[in-house]
Order: sequence, then C-alpha cells, then structure tokens
Amino acid sequence: MGGCYELVMPKFDYTAVTPLGAIQKGTQEVDSEDGLRDLLARADLELINCQQRGRSVERRSRNCKLKTSELANMIFQLGMQLRAGVPLLEALRVREEGDEIAKDARVKLRLAEVVEQGAPMSQGMAEFPRVFPSYVLSIVQVAERSGSLSENLIQMRDYLEWMDRNWKSFRQAMIYPVCVMLALLVFIIIALRFVFPPITQMLFELNIPLPLITKIMIAASDFVQHQWWFIVAAGLVLPFGYRLLFTHSAKAARIRDRWLLKLPFLGDVILNLAVNRFLRSLILMLQAGIVITEALALSREVVGNREIEASLVKIETAVANGSPLSDAMRREKVFPSLVLTMIGVGERSGSMDESLQSVVDYYDDLVPRKIKAFFAILEPGLIVVTIVLAGLVAAAVFFPLVNMLSPGAY
Repeated sequence: MGGCYELVMPKFDYTAVTPLGAIQKGTQEVDSEDGLRDLLARADLELINCQQRGRSVERRSRNCKLKTSELANMIFQLGMQLRAGVPLLEALRVREEGDEIAKDARVKLRLAEVVEQGAPMSQGMAEFPRVFPSYVLSIVQVAERSGSLSENLIQMRDYLEWMDRNWKSFRQAMIYPVCVMLALLVFIIIALRFVFPPITQMLFELNIPLPLITKIMIAASDFVQHQWWFIVAAGLVLPFGYRLLFTHSAKAARIRDRWLLKLPFLGDVILNLAVNRFLRSLILMLQAGIVITEALALSREVVGNREIEASLVKIETAVANGSPLSDAMRREKVFPSLVLTMIGVGERSGSMDESLQSVVDYYDDLVPRKIKAFFAILEPGLIVVTIVLAGLVAAAVFFPLVNMLSPGAY
C-alpha cells in the first residue's frame, strides 16, 4: 500500500462481570477503551479493567507514508468535495468502486473515524507525521477554526504539486550524470584490476625507467588488487555512514550545506530552489491566517538547507522581538536583493502575500533555467573528466614505451 499500513485494531485483554456477578475474561479488537466498554455493554457485560496488548496501530500510523503527488491528490479531492457542499465525514468515506484500492484509503478511513468521534480532522492527521508535514497540519488547524478548510486544501494542492514537479525534474536531470559517474568508476576499477597488472609486469620485465604517472597507476593498481575488500566495504558502509552522520549531527549537516552553497553553479541552483520553496510556503501560511512568526517557523522546514534554516531561526527571533521582516532578512545576508526589496514593499503596502507572489512568479521562471544551465555545464564537464582519466590510463602505459624507443623523450 505504498508504504502505508493495513488497518489493524489494537487488542485489549479485558476483565468484565456478567449481570449475575460472574467474572469473564477475554481479548477483543477495538479502536479504544471506550469502544470496548460499549461493545461489552451491548453483550450485557460491565467492564472492570482492560489492558492494551501493543501499540501496533500507533507504530504503523507513524510509519505510514504517501508520495507528495498522492498527498496532493487526496487533499485536492477533499477540498473540491467540501467546496461542493459535501460534509467532511462523507468526503472522507472510503468508496468501494475507487478509493478501496487507492493508497490513501487507509489514511482517509482513520481520519473518518476521528471525525465521526467528534474530533477535528487535524487530530487524526497528527497520527500520520510522515504523511502530513507540520505545515500542512498547522494550515488545517487554522482553517478548521476559520471555516476556510476547502479553499486552503485546494491551495495546498497547488503548492504540493509544485514541490513534487521540481523534485522530479531535478531527479530526472541527475540520471545522466549519475550513470556517467558510475560507468567511469567501473571503468577505472576494471582497468586497474584486470588491464593494468599484465602491462605492469611487461614494463618491469623490460626494465625501463617509469615516469611519475605510470608509478602512480601501478600503486593504484596494487591497491585495487590487494585491498579490494576495503573498496567493497567502503562502498557498502559509506552511504549508510553518510546518511547516519548528517541525520544525527546537525553541526555536520550545516557544514555540508554551507559548503554546497559555495559550490560554483550548483550553489546558485540550491539557493534559488530553497528561496522559492520558502517563499511559496510563507505565502501559503499567510493566506491561511497564520501569524508571521509561526509562518516563518513552519516555512523553514521545507527549505532543505541547514545553513539557510539557521538564518531563518535568527530572522524569526528578530521578528518576534519587533524587527521588520525585511530588516531581519537583510542582516542575515542570505536572501537575494529582489526578495528583500519586495518584502519591504509588501510591509509598507500591507499586501505581503501579493508582493511575495510576484517574486515567486519570477523564481518559477528562473529556477528551471538555472537547473538547465547547471546540467548544460555538468554533462560536457563529465565527458571531459572521462576523457582525461582514460587518457591518463593510456599515458601511463604508452609513456614508458615511448621513452624506451626514444630515450630522454620524457
């Protein structure tokens, strides 16, 4: 079910008493202790005590995950039905003809149960932290209080689809460079492990002086031949170690992200993507009626760069202390001048969301062009690197032979 869970009710071991005073024990699958009490009451039993066997539903809910496109579709369907006048509980109902096989059906079923019990839908969303990001949850909570749930859900769909579309385009553009890098790595390992050793043996038998490049290749070939286990272990351990380090060490992640922002071309792409995500999220929060400090806190979660997030924390603190947003952002020296100018205009005119929207429209056009320009430089650059490395391997072989035929040439 796309990483989601099968709906399994928690099991309760219970002790109850019959109308005649007899003790009866058993196990029952129900959604809650109140549900167990009602179920036993219908069987003329009075609950004395009960104990839940496990927290399987809670664990499964927390592990449940939907793709961004699936979440956007689910939110949009709910918003359109609510706009059309369909009651929320009816909109959340799972329908056999279509929703039963949908990946979001189990999530909607749980939300329907929560709403049916008289709780707000946001309370059910909180049970699925990997499905509903905190900014989605906050917007729904505010919309429930203001009565604008349908419009906010529809607006969120556009935002989620934009994020999904940008991520997919970036991921597709990375396929070619990754394939080239993997092919290059395989070529180097095969050359050093299988091609270079017999050539090295021949060069030693000829007893001719070896240039530096050949000595380096011989050392690399010896390492690959005798330390292959280290290379295999590094290939298996490094990806997990990399993920573990930057997941659990905020300092290491911030250093990495700061370094990425300074990279030629790529740093500019990362900054523009982060700024666009932040501004889109901020607009969504402000239109939903969320106060500026809370909107800043929620918007920084979608930035995707720890260095920029740290700057946003300082900006949030300054705004909370009474500083204008444009002044606080200008002090951090992270955001481009266009963003600072338009935020200042929005503060003076009282139309912050409109000013930010004009910047977002500009970045919607700029970001794809920046990504294309980056990969337009990266792809031929990888080809040049491949040619250079292949040339070094060939040079390491032919330079000694040329030196033998023409002594003193190298």
